[in-house]
Amino acid sequence: MPQTIAEKLFSRHNLAGTQVAAGDILEARIDGAMVHYHANEPMHDLALQAGFKDGLPRVWDRDRVFVLLDHHQPTLSQKQADENALVRREVDRLGIRCFHDSEPGIAHQMMADYGLMRPGELVVGNDSHTISYGAVNCGGIGITRADMLYVLLFGELWFQVPQSIKIVLNGRQPNYPIAKDIVLYLAGKYGDDFAGNMSIEYAGSLVPQLSVDSRMCLSAHGVEIGAKLAMFPFDETTERFIASRTQAPYEPVIADPGAVYEKEIALDVDQMPFVVAKPHQFGNVSPVAEVAGSPIQQAIIGSCANGRFEDIEIAARVLKGRKVARGVRFILSPASQQVYLQCVKAGLVESLLESGAQVVTPGCGVCQPKVGFLSDGESCITSTTRNFKGRKGSMKADIYLAGPLTVAAAALAGKIVDPREVFDAR
Repeated sequence: MPQTIAEKLFSRHNLAGTQVAAGDILEARIDGAMVHYHANEPMHDLALQAGFKDGLPRVWDRDRVFVLLDHHQPTLSQKQADENALVRREVDRLGIRCFHDSEPGIAHQMMADYGLMRPGELVVGNDSHTISYGAVNCGGIGITRADMLYVLLFGELWFQVPQSIKIVLNGRQPNYPIAKDIVLYLAGKYGDDFAGNMSIEYAGSLVPQLSVDSRMCLSAHGVEIGAKLAMFPFDETTERFIASRTQAPYEPVIADPGAVYEKEIALDVDQMPFVVAKPHQFGNVSPVAEVAGSPIQQAIIGSCANGRFEDIEIAARVLKGRKVARGVRFILSPASQQVYLQCVKAGLVESLLESGAQVVTPGCGVCQPKVGFLSDGESCITSTTRNFKGRKGSMKADIYLAGPLTVAAAALAGKIVDPREVFDAR
């Protein structure tokens, strides 16, 4: 029977060695486990609760466990510093070979930077945005910390094979990053749970034109629209990206002709307007024209959704030779140290600073109430992942989500505007 990417991926990893179909439950072999700044919980705290008096007794494969002390570097509290010290001791005791300590950035981007997830693999992580690994044809799945304890011990875990939804993107890549607008538009039209517990397969004429940066945005936001997986096909773009980072072998996973999908959605991006998600829900989306003129006090570009080179580069293009509006705090956070270095070498940081923007340490702080708090009554437009009430501190502040071009345009204007008013978008 023809298989979707998800069915083929899980069949390949089925410990029973048989083909599986949507709805089947299986025990799957894991290729890699990503554990970030909460590594102390599965490696130590939950291990103690499970009866291991000295913590986790072993890991199933010291080369397939990836520990990255990400999110908030440098540490922001004594508690976090103490937890990181515990993780360092445990990593050393367990002999884990891949350990990125005190390196600012977001674990998911660092996994991509160092080629730690590859096409056709099944990689789990104790973070919901592990789903972003689908950008490079890798099955990335976020799991609980209790499940991670089991994975660390045995290198396997049970799953139910998801139904699949095909999203066909047609049209032309414009001269700015379009991925955020795509996923927000889909969430607004079909609801922010339309891919509920399914595997998304992206297809269509636009896909070969999308950079891995854009693909990671779409895959990362799979979780915001309810998906279990968000997979891109393997192509020359994927191959070049992986080859520049690792020479480890891999086997891409490709859907069969005639594979059966639960539903199919088609979108012509050439006809799609600029959109924003209004407070306080990812799916509360409208064309930017409906909220144009709304004043803002803060604008942010960053996170595992939109903290990559192309997101920061578009801001530099918008602001070049101009200034951030008076009274607006424009904060940019590269997704990793490597992305930051890429921006520095391209001259983007100097240009942004001259325009009045703030470039802060790579990490997850800009996406959470860690960096860039809002006061009561303030409004922020951001390309980060979520806009629920309180996400940036105050319960009486408003957060709008938008693509990096729309965010940069608002930072320049001091209010939400159609980006075409300040940038030659074509």
